[in-house]
Amino acid sequence: MNNQTDDGPPTPLPVRLWFAWAFALLALTGLLLGRIVEFIDFSERAPFSILGIFMMIELAAVLFGITVALQRKRIAHRFALGIAILPAPILAGLPPVLLEMPPAAANGWYLLMVPIGLVISGVLIVGLLTRSARAHFSEP
Repeated sequence: MNNQTDDGPPTPLPVRLWFAWAFALLALTGLLLGRIVEFIDFSERAPFSILGIFMMIELAAVLFGITVALQRKRIAHRFALGIAILPAPILAGLPPVLLEMPPAAANGWYLLMVPIGLVISGVLIVGLLTRSARAHFSEP
């Protein structure tokens, strides 16, 4: 008798890369959450900020995306594609704003991180569109 359980084929590489990005994004958000809260002006004029709203939506989407991806739900593929679009805005836009970089430093940061974010997004999206990655998310 064989006591091993067969859970199907192993997780495809593009899905593993996506999980790495999603958990890195979760860690980055957690590390910068203090700065995000400091950045928000809680005065009566502006009880919220666009950055705060964006980050809370991003955090909720990543947490839900990881949860359904671990369960291999079909909806997780759509969430994975949506989260795969986030490298450029997160890597390029967030640190200069939160770290209050001077304009010259921010411009250098953008010049470096926008192409890196676009490459990461491209690799993730192309990988997630492969047949094996789509087939991985097979649970209804």
